[in-house]
Amino acid sequence: MSKPTGLTTASILSISLVGGVSTLITGILPQLEREFATVSTTMVEWLVTAANISALVTLLANPYLTRRWGIKKVVVTGLWLAALTGVIPLFTHVYWLVLLSRLALGLGIGLFSPHAIGLIAHTYHGELRARLLGYQTGLGALGNALFLALAGLVVAFSWRNVFLLYLLLGGVALLASAGLPASEAAVPADQLAVKKLPVSRWLLVALAFVTYLLIWGVQLKLPWLFLDRAFGSAELANWTLSAMNMGGLLAGLTFGRVHRYLHQYTLTLGYAGAALAVVLLLTTANTLVAVGSAVFFNFIYSYTGPYLVYRSQLDLPPAQIDAMSSWLTIATVISAFFAPPVWNFLGALGPGTVTTNVLLWAAGLLGLIAVAVTAFFRHQPQPILERGNSHDH
Repeated sequence: MSKPTGLTTASILSISLVGGVSTLITGILPQLEREFATVSTTMVEWLVTAANISALVTLLANPYLTRRWGIKKVVVTGLWLAALTGVIPLFTHVYWLVLLSRLALGLGIGLFSPHAIGLIAHTYHGELRARLLGYQTGLGALGNALFLALAGLVVAFSWRNVFLLYLLLGGVALLASAGLPASEAAVPADQLAVKKLPVSRWLLVALAFVTYLLIWGVQLKLPWLFLDRAFGSAELANWTLSAMNMGGLLAGLTFGRVHRYLHQYTLTLGYAGAALAVVLLLTTANTLVAVGSAVFFNFIYSYTGPYLVYRSQLDLPPAQIDAMSSWLTIATVISAFFAPPVWNFLGALGPGTVTTNVLLWAAGLLGLIAVAVTAFFRHQPQPILERGNSHDH
């Protein structure tokens, strides 16, 4: 894997394209709520995020599964499982069957998603690793953008057709079958090493959890914001979500250069810029400004993810890299599952509608985090999150 072929590299990076497929139904949340009018808003939003909690099962089992069968078989199996179960809601009107299919989708996602980061972390080092992790984030955003754009097209015919898009994962499974080496397996986990992960890395895991919880708050409520303020239809909401991910792609592609100049203050840029974008979303009555603010939010906020991944894995031995990859993925998974109840609870606390209150909370928390991380960095001569040894450069 030190000099992977072009096909192998393409197959590794293609995993990132489909890592966020559970979100492609975000734009049809209003239609889902009308379809399942007898259940609560939180339970409807769980149809988007439920896959993340079931993914936790296969994420935790992933080290054993990859040692037993190798990464290639695990990844390909996960892709096919996600492709076939993702399409099931097209054929049923029963909420609980849809929920079960989404949980099964998550089992597949948990099989392949952690390897999007782990394979890059094992193969590359230093600034090249930082750049490729930025690309990985960018490809994840590109994949989300493509899926959401396609959803924006098919929803014009029938919102249920969105579920057909999960069959595209079969194409990625075929690429993985052709490109991933059969002998590739996970590095056996060193449980003692895992237990000795530095405290700073656990702080980064916690920050990753909050970071993704915040982005879920904005993305889940964006379709409702567009509906409440008559910005546009479900098609526009889907296209906006797609464009947001294109902003994430741009951030991923430019992360290496930005990090080279800003270093740890890349986090400040991400959180502060996102806070300003949410404030603009809250205060505008113009559709174009709202769309632009949403895209800028995802662009600027997408500088935080690669930084957290890169710095959390800096100078760790292979066993701990695997552990950090798993913990970061688990943090993002858990944040997605808790997002609907957390944000609907906070949405009830405030002066406006649930959607307005959620965005107020998000803007305030983003601003607070921006101030906190900046203050922390300024009081560290050599910030703990920026320390690294020469072998990683």
